[in-house]
Amino acid sequence: MNNNSSYGGLHVEARILVEEHQTPLLCFYLDKESNEMKLIADSESQRKVKESEQFEKLEFMLKCTLNEKKKLTFYDDCTLDQCNQQDPILLPLVCYDRLPTEILKAVFEFLGPEDLKTLLLVSKTWKSVADNPLLWTGFGLPRKCRNSKELFQEFFEGSLSLKLQYLELGQFDFKFDDHYFERFMALSLSCIKITTDIDLSNVSNELLATLVNNCKVCSISDAFLVPKKFGALLKVLFKKMCMGTKIKSLKLEQTELTSIPPDVLSEAFKSLTSIKLNFVAISSDQFKAILKNLRIDAEVKIKIDNDKGFDTECVISILDRLTGLSFYGEPLIEEQLRRWMDILDKSGKLKSLEMLDIGVSQIPAQLLSRVVNKIEMVKVRFFEGVSPHQLKEIFKGIVKSDSKIKHLELDCMNLRLINPELFAKAVNKLDSFYYGLCEVSECQVLEMFRIMSLGTNLKKLGTYYGDKEYEETSLETMGMDKMEHIELVEPEILAKAVNNLESLQLDLGASFEDKSRLTLTQLLAIVKQLNSKT
Repeated sequence: MNNNSSYGGLHVEARILVEEHQTPLLCFYLDKESNEMKLIADSESQRKVKESEQFEKLEFMLKCTLNEKKKLTFYDDCTLDQCNQQDPILLPLVCYDRLPTEILKAVFEFLGPEDLKTLLLVSKTWKSVADNPLLWTGFGLPRKCRNSKELFQEFFEGSLSLKLQYLELGQFDFKFDDHYFERFMALSLSCIKITTDIDLSNVSNELLATLVNNCKVCSISDAFLVPKKFGALLKVLFKKMCMGTKIKSLKLEQTELTSIPPDVLSEAFKSLTSIKLNFVAISSDQFKAILKNLRIDAEVKIKIDNDKGFDTECVISILDRLTGLSFYGEPLIEEQLRRWMDILDKSGKLKSLEMLDIGVSQIPAQLLSRVVNKIEMVKVRFFEGVSPHQLKEIFKGIVKSDSKIKHLELDCMNLRLINPELFAKAVNKLDSFYYGLCEVSECQVLEMFRIMSLGTNLKKLGTYYGDKEYEETSLETMGMDKMEHIELVEPEILAKAVNNLESLQLDLGASFEDKSRLTLTQLLAIVKQLNSKT
């Protein structure tokens, strides 16, 4: 505020508000139509300002004659020469280039690559901050570059291509050769994904393996479709990894490894911190060799499809080293599954367990409960034979203080016989709970939402119906409004319960087959309950 005007006292009064009353006042002005003083500030500052004596003084000053008001000007110190405008009431002219680079970087971290590209053009200061490679994590090749050689070449002639961090070699409308890959070699990529959608027949395995070996994260999938090309690539890649690699996280999917010598795999994998093997053809000797030389803190996750004849004895030999296990296919024989459970009961490394179409009727309820409650994320479909007693023990274990489970997804089970109070307490202790094609009672649903309305640890809740693929992202795609009996919950209770969650998905009848069960009264109550504390 201009201290040279006859209302230099405004500067003094405003300073008292900011410094003595600790109100980070942003802006105050006189509304010409209502003749009332308005504040642009956070709600706490507004409350403090309106309760202070200075508010009345400021309002009185601003309501003086029009000629006197015209003497008021607002400005930033650095723009004093530019602030003599005709309009007497101006917002501060702020030079954002003067903000510390640490603050600019903290703000820019919330932006994606598309917005960052714009920031590069704002000023030299903003460009210097926005150029930070850490801000461009995940920046991938624009989609248009996949459709045309000309657009691909045009993109790499610009400086923006140097910021590429993520490269997916998948569907392209033109054929690659070594010339294109030489452009990739000049980049500082952090992540690369290769699928068989791309034709790499004209690219040398040596060049491709070098590119992959220079990335921190690598994913190779669907290699069963063209085993000759990918088989040769993997041999070259693993040999290079043996000589030294930047790769820390490796994911192989639908890949054939049986032709790679165990000692080569052992040496290649020894420095990895994360390994994901999804439906990979590998022998027990190879697995043992990998684990023998692997870092003790490495994360190891595998997905197995028993229909493809995977050697389940191989799993037993490595089970105590796994951090993630997914098993699909026909039920294991009773003796094998019991051995698995005994090992998992003694091991504390497993953090995620996914089992589909597995019969557990012969597993003792207490053993099954201990195993499930030792793991953070559990996704199970007990295809047949799970007993009410086994389910009760699992839910009893969740309520106990030593349970480690945070995320639970159940499918194809009858949950009706679980005591409603036990069911509700267990669900509200979890971080997330999803169920599909499970039978639940009215009492269970009503009690679950009643407890949730009073306070809950639950952050996400949902369900699903019909056929569903079990993907890693499946927990994010289920609507809560499809829940059986949800329409019976009192609107006020439901609104309070829902607003205690951190994340909510309502599909509201997005598809004809899965109509929302919420009533209009319930939906209105949920919306009305939304506030700053939700």
